Order: sequence, then C-alpha cells, then structure tokens
Amino acid sequence: MNQNLQSHLGIGIDTARYGHHASFMDEQKRTASKGFHFSENADGYEKLRKSIEQLIAKHPQALLHIHVDAAGQYAENLIQWLHQQSWPVVISVGQPARNKAYRKVHYDKRKADPVESLACARFAVVERPAAMHRPAVEFSALRDAVAQMESSASARTALVNQLHNMLARAFPELATLVADIASVSILKLLEKYPTAERLAAARLETLCKMPHIDEELAAKLHQAAKASTASLQNETSELLIKQKVQAIVAERKNQADIGKIVQNAVENLPDGPHRRLRTICGIGPQTEAALIAKIINIERFRSASALIGYFGIFPEEVDVSGVNKDGTPKTGKAFQMSRKGNDLVRRLLYTATQNAVRFNPPIRALFARLMANGKEYKTAIGHCMAKLLRQVYGVWTTDCDYDPEYESRNQASQEQLAQEEAKPAQEETKSVAGHSQEHVPSRKVVTATLSNIPAKRRPLNFAKLREQVSMSQVLELLDWTPTRSSRGTLRGGCPMHCTEAKNDSSFAVNEAQKAFCCHRCGAQGNALDLWATSQNLTLLDAAWDLIKRLRIDPPLLQTEKENCLV
Repeated sequence: MNQNLQSHLGIGIDTARYGHHASFMDEQKRTASKGFHFSENADGYEKLRKSIEQLIAKHPQALLHIHVDAAGQYAENLIQWLHQQSWPVVISVGQPARNKAYRKVHYDKRKADPVESLACARFAVVERPAAMHRPAVEFSALRDAVAQMESSASARTALVNQLHNMLARAFPELATLVADIASVSILKLLEKYPTAERLAAARLETLCKMPHIDEELAAKLHQAAKASTASLQNETSELLIKQKVQAIVAERKNQADIGKIVQNAVENLPDGPHRRLRTICGIGPQTEAALIAKIINIERFRSASALIGYFGIFPEEVDVSGVNKDGTPKTGKAFQMSRKGNDLVRRLLYTATQNAVRFNPPIRALFARLMANGKEYKTAIGHCMAKLLRQVYGVWTTDCDYDPEYESRNQASQEQLAQEEAKPAQEETKSVAGHSQEHVPSRKVVTATLSNIPAKRRPLNFAKLREQVSMSQVLELLDWTPTRSSRGTLRGGCPMHCTEAKNDSSFAVNEAQKAFCCHRCGAQGNALDLWATSQNLTLLDAAWDLIKRLRIDPPLLQTEKENCLV
C-alpha cells in the first residue's frame, strides 16, 4: 500500500490547568502515534512540536487536523502557540460539553485525560469541524475585559438577590413599593434604616430629606414599615443587611472601573468593519464592546437571523406559575425571551434597544407599530432587539456607517422599480427542449391594478402564496442538500448559520407540512419564512422576491371586484 496517498490524521489535545494530553489517530480510527502528557511550559510545547513534526515526516501527504478541548482559559496559550507554527494543519476548538457527549458514545464512561484526548482525535478525523477563527491579540484582550465585566455583573446580581432574600424577612413590603431595591436612593435608605422596625421608628420629615424620595413615597414606606409582618428585627439582621448594601455599592464602583478598562480595550482594537457599530443610534460603548467580543468575526454567521439566534433573541413558550406583584396567580402558558444566548449581551441589548426606540428612526417606527397593534411592551422591545441586531449585521458586513434613512430610501426605490415592472409586459419567447414557446402573462387585470399600488402596499394573499410555494422550491434556490432522511423528515446543515460539519443534522425539513426548524439557531417556520430568514429580508420583500424568482402570478387579496385574480 502506498504510504504517500493523501489521508486525514487527527490530533486531539485535552487541556488542563497544569498540563495537557495529546493523542493521534488515522482515518481507520487507529492510533497513529503513542499519546503522551506534556506540561504547560516551553519544554512541554517543544515535546509536542517534535511529535507533530515526526508525524508529518512519516505521513508527508496527510492532512492534519488538531482539535483542542478548550477547558476554560487553560487552552488560550496553547492555541496561540499552535497558530504561530508553520505546519499545514487545520486547528479547531471544541467545547467540553460536546466532547464529553462524544466520548460517552465511543469510549469508556469514566473521565481520564488519555480518553478525552483520544475522543478529540476521533472527532477531528470523523467530523472534521471547521477551522477556528484566529482573533488578533487585541481581540483577546477585549474578550478578557468583557469577561471581567460579565463576572462583575453576575456578582452584583447575586448580591442583589441575597439582599432580596434578607428583606423578604426584614421588610417584605419594600419590594412592592419600589421598582428597584438596588437603586442608589433605596440603598442609601437601607444603609440608614435596614429593617422595617428601624424605618418605622424614623421621623417622616427625616425620610423626606433622603435623596430621590418624595413625600408620597416616604409616607407609603413609613406606613408599610409600621404595619410590616417582618420576622427579622434584631441587630444581627441589621448588620448583615448593611454589609450587603455596602457590597452592592462597592461592586457598582468596580463595574465602573471595569467599564473604563473595556473602553480602553475597544479603543486599542485594530481598524476594521467592527468600528461601524458605534454609528448605530442606541448602541453605547459597553454594548459595542460586548458585541465585538462575542462576535469577533461576522463571517461566522451566514445571515442576520443566524446572529439573532446565536444571542437567543427569540420567544419561547414556557409554563407560567407563581404570583404577580398584585397578588393574582400566574397560570397557563406564556412566551418569554429565550435564555439560550449570552446573559450579558442580552441585558445590554435590552437597554440599548430602549435608547434606540427614542433615537433610531426605523426601530422607533417598528416599536410604534407594534404597540399600536396591541403588543405588550416587553414583546415589542424583543422584536426591536432583533431589528437592532439586523442593523449590527448590516453595518458590519457592508463596512458602512449606519444610515437612518437607508430603509426609507430603499423602500422608495423598490416601489419605483415595482411600478416600472408592473407596466404591461412584452411577449417573451423562451426555448424549452429545442422548441420555441410563447410566454404570455395571464394577469391582465392584476397588472392594471398593480401599476397603481406601491409594492410595499400591494394586498398580497399570503395564505395562497404559501400554498403555491413549496419547500422543495426554496431548498433548491438555497442549493441545500440533505445528509439523511427519516420518516418523511429531511435533515442536514442549516442554511442560516452555514455549518461545515460533515454529518450536521441540526436543520430539519418536513416537505409535506411545508415546515422547517433548526435546533441550533432556533429558526423555524414555513417555506416563505425560510426564504426571508436565509436572505435577511422582511416577509413582504421575501414574498415578492420568490414571486419574481419562481415566475408565478402574485396572489392578491380580492378586496375589490376589479382586483380579482383571473
């Protein structure tokens, strides 16, 4: 057998705090070289280098794929070192949770470094994951700074929750009277009057002198304290609450200091399209930093919908239980924002969107329309968060500053183009299988009507259009090929987030029901939704785009007699 034939070799590395373990595997899932442990130092890296170079010399035509199990920060130095080498290799990084699941399927259930690295090597050979994007050193510094900001935010949240638990026994009525117990004014109040007993003993005139506490709120707090059902009224509880208040104040100051560090890291970034984010109305320095640190490379996402799914900006149906603030029970089911994305980014996006509703014209218009249609405030904000991410995707991919008038100008140009296209069409001749065939539009009445109606306002019958457009037609336009089929369901890679994994089956399609869903990015819907999501279009734009591509008659709503389809 010719040893020089091109083959695929997998190198798996399991990382740990004080050292790592490497394993080698060929395409036949056999050990290509003896595995070994190497230290997290120059000598250990030299040991790994010699072993890989020996493997390259033994298999000069082989394609090497190094797959690293990135456990925390232990793999950062190793990955940077691997990228600095001149080997013709593909370097990928896997998450411990995914590697753990893969190991349990193919190897012993117990955890051991040799088994972990061997599972990584097998994963590299069989799955052949896409190569990781190598961020610049400046991006690594930003990621570390944002990680500290995220950690500080989590610490403050934990402290506030602990304060809530204490006040539930020391002054339970407080949470129903104020919107935020962690606000500056309430923290100052609690530092002086930590329990209901202390507050009840205070003079009303003194409470009114507290910052940002007016006479009305002071009277309510004083009355509630006198009638409180608090069970904790002792010196120890007072000291614990004061300590927790001081800790929250200190953590807030720490967050401010970290914010300055994050801003400095953003300013030190190399020039690139990510700089365009600061031009979007509503996005501040912290939101900009968090988005850049989590995205790094926008090419990872095939569409804006994939980016939205990555951050979990979509609703999920959940069971509702508990009691509202007014005492009414919560029952049944409800929709809430998904928790699959990054908590810090989602929290910052929420605040950024609230600003965008005021200063970003397209988002302000969307918010007003949703509220006018009876949507709840948080639901409308959720839709606006998704639109804000679409703007992020747009300015980053085009490397152009944000233009608040872009949508209105684009709409006007599309309406003008549609009016021109709606003029009586000339007869066309097309060749089919060597025969000449006349193609005459069968929508004479419709054409006359469309010429008087702007494209954005044409009364399309979406229900009928969904019947006319099949899922197979849209999949053909996307050039999508399934990897497997089971019980009428086709599975394969998602056309939205464009995974390159050979056996990816996250995207599922039921052609009979004209439905799709992706278990990774969360996208779902019918054939029309699929085209809109994959092409980053609105539902109306996607409908007219499919009508044009598939050369079908537009199904208009029969609102008037002269508008009926023929």
